[in-house]
Amino acid sequence: MAGGPDPKSQFYGAGAHMLSETLLYGDLLPEHKNLLRTEALLEYILETSVYPREHEQLKALREATLQHPATLLSVPPEEGQFLSLFLKVLNAKKTIEVGVFTGYSLLATALTLPEDGKVTAIDFDKSTYEIGLPFIQKAGVEHKINYIESEALPFVDKLSKEESEQGSYDFAFVDADQLNYVEYHERLLKLVRVGGVIAYDNTLWFGSVTPQDPDSIALKDPTRNFLVKFNAFLAGDPRVEVTQVSIGDGYIVETSVYPRENEQLKVLREATLKHPASFSSVPAEEGQFLSLFLKVLNAKKTIEIGVFTGYSLLSTALALPEDGKVTAIDFDRSTYEIGLPFIREAGVEHKINFVESAALPFVDKLSKEEKEQGSYDFAFVDADKLNYGEYHERLLKLVRVGGIIAYDNTLWLGSVVPQQDPNSDCAKDPTRNYLVKFNAFLASDPRIEINLLSIGDGVTLCRRI
Repeated sequence: MAGGPDPKSQFYGAGAHMLSETLLYGDLLPEHKNLLRTEALLEYILETSVYPREHEQLKALREATLQHPATLLSVPPEEGQFLSLFLKVLNAKKTIEVGVFTGYSLLATALTLPEDGKVTAIDFDKSTYEIGLPFIQKAGVEHKINYIESEALPFVDKLSKEESEQGSYDFAFVDADQLNYVEYHERLLKLVRVGGVIAYDNTLWFGSVTPQDPDSIALKDPTRNFLVKFNAFLAGDPRVEVTQVSIGDGYIVETSVYPRENEQLKVLREATLKHPASFSSVPAEEGQFLSLFLKVLNAKKTIEIGVFTGYSLLSTALALPEDGKVTAIDFDRSTYEIGLPFIREAGVEHKINFVESAALPFVDKLSKEEKEQGSYDFAFVDADKLNYGEYHERLLKLVRVGGIIAYDNTLWLGSVVPQQDPNSDCAKDPTRNYLVKFNAFLASDPRIEINLLSIGDGVTLCRRI
């Protein structure tokens, strides 16, 4: 999120060469850009929450792109769905995209922008854009696109020097020319407004950015090595807030999360690890994502169901403005009191209204109060899974149009994928079976737009429409 010293000194050779994006270990390339634990889990997310909501022309473009030999360069549909929801939360009107390929993410963006919105899209190869152009035209959004056939960096450099363009963009998406990411970063910080967002794709590089064995062939890939440095640079750049969105693996935690973690969040996390139910806590990377998301949403009034020791609650309170308020409900005050000293030390206790109660009766009563209806910007549900459907109906009354309801643990340790053995313990787990039905219900609920993120144990974002 856009807000030192010259960062380019950290990147020997950065931008000096235009190298192929093909990995040196090409035989190891996956079929999909997928870092989930299994292909089955990816397929579950696609079939449950992505494909049922995919625009007809996006689907047709995706299928046409599969015929291209470089199809792996395309943005995956689940990422396109997330970008679409994120742009709406950001209220984006003017965006820029570096790297177009056949235009899946470009079409997703154009479909999301308002009628008078505009996306400037830059790519040196118009022939691939022309694969997607008929689908863009059929979708009726070509007028929102300013396509520039050019090497991207010189164009962005020139644009960043035009005073009328500086600070005028809400969002930037960079999905090409990885070895020049730092060069784009400096220029995009001039173009994107304060509070706007710059998104860099492929920053995990098929998972190869994790520490490698010294003899690993991955270490010979210049793009992988550059992205390791770039990720570390972003984590230390005081001009931005960062979050890496993927499953919670150690690399993301060590590189993107821990360097930015508030001191009181850190000590609360460490204290929570000593609790026998520490697994109930929201992971640090999820807390970081929620913090940035709340700021993009301009959230001021939120509600949290399930508190435990309060890691996500403290993340929320730190993200809210000084006059913001989060109503936090949990039946067990004793675990909340583990986190309370850290909340006080962080100076945000005044933003929290803690309610010791069974959550559903309280939320039910709240939803019937006319002054509360439509007054919440965000709701986070992380308890009482077997009542998610009940909370959903009540939270739709409490959360404003355009607001977000987030349900945690919707992948349930990956067990929501179809089970081969109907007699397995997994197949008999009532929470797992309920969440399978709940996920399918959300996918078909016309009152919301959804995105099932694979961060942590699965977080489903529902935007009220």
